[in-house]
Amino acid sequence: MRRIVCHCMEPVAPSGSPVRHPVRLRLDDGQRALQAELRAFLAASIPDEFRRTVANPDYLPRDAHERAVAFCRELHARGWFVPHWPAEHEGGGRPIIEQVIIREELAYAGAPLVNSNGTNMLAPVLFQSGTPEQQAQHLGPIARSEVMWAQGYSESEAGSDLAALRMTAVRDGDHYVLNGHKTWTSNGRLADWIFVLVRTDPDVKPQAGISFLLVDMRTPGITMRPIRSMTGYPTFAEEFFDDVRVPVEHRVGAEHDGWRVAKALLNAERTNITRAAQAQRFYDELVEWLHAQEGTRLDLRRDPLVREQLAYLAERIAVGRALSYRIAHLQAAGALTPALASLSKLFWSSFAFEIKDVGTRILGPGGLLMPGDADALVDGHFAEGLLLGLLHQIGGGTNEVQRNVIGEAGLGLPREPRA
Repeated sequence: MRRIVCHCMEPVAPSGSPVRHPVRLRLDDGQRALQAELRAFLAASIPDEFRRTVANPDYLPRDAHERAVAFCRELHARGWFVPHWPAEHEGGGRPIIEQVIIREELAYAGAPLVNSNGTNMLAPVLFQSGTPEQQAQHLGPIARSEVMWAQGYSESEAGSDLAALRMTAVRDGDHYVLNGHKTWTSNGRLADWIFVLVRTDPDVKPQAGISFLLVDMRTPGITMRPIRSMTGYPTFAEEFFDDVRVPVEHRVGAEHDGWRVAKALLNAERTNITRAAQAQRFYDELVEWLHAQEGTRLDLRRDPLVREQLAYLAERIAVGRALSYRIAHLQAAGALTPALASLSKLFWSSFAFEIKDVGTRILGPGGLLMPGDADALVDGHFAEGLLLGLLHQIGGGTNEVQRNVIGEAGLGLPREPRA
């Protein structure tokens, strides 16, 4: 693919004249060398099947998932799979600017990264609240893509209102006995382990009686059922727990302190560091397609409405990139607030849908065809992305939840009383 606008540092217009991007990283020679090495590796190494899809490889058939795992293990061997982890836990141990370079390049190239529940959600929790034994048991296998993780938060009546969860964990000696149901579980179909929020004290206010447990999916009493989304992929799963015995040593944090642990995890989940690069990839694909229509009836480059829409998308990407860089800086400094994390989640959940919506409208009927259709334009990326964009406005906390967090924690607005 010819890059119409370089996603990171020094964009170049189709005419070859430089375009000054409002948000740029100033790289030294070593960082530019890292960037060039990454681009060369990704151009040669990403399997073609992943260049033609925007779906998470954890959602794809198992054979595709296993090829993605092999790719991630090669990244790990180069220190690029978990560059934000400390070196003593098999991470890259890289400074923040190198982390941003690596994660942007991987995102822009469409690298099939597996197990984000383990690498970007559970791992930060274990670094902060896990015991040395838990860190030793779980972090290495996550870094090596040997163990896949699922997130067990939502239930039938506890999604946006997560504190309403009902799944119970009753202490029985050195075990908890789990009973209940989890649903909309990300990567539940392929997971080896799942981290769950459970109710360990039903007699206190909802947030005060929750604990955070790590559960081996092979434990007797667990039944998993895949849930197929409108993309056609079994994106989610649901799990039924019937007298499932989990050792107490698999609890992260203190008993009844799971709400605090869960909030720390959500802050890590909602920061969306790579979304600007992914959005830039969609934008570049759209602009490249438009240039390829020169001289045909589909040549819309001089259409004022199309030009206005493209300018709007470029502006939003620049704003989002600035937000992502600020998030990365604050994360590295340990100063990220819940309100800013929610602002990032809200911005990118909304814009991830918006850019695909604009793209499909410009592409026309062929832009609404899914990957694999012979008549699909831009490999069906925009059609598939449009459906996944709807998912992102719900998964990880709905847009309405993010607005509540921003209003209450960020702006100090009063909480609306319950009816």
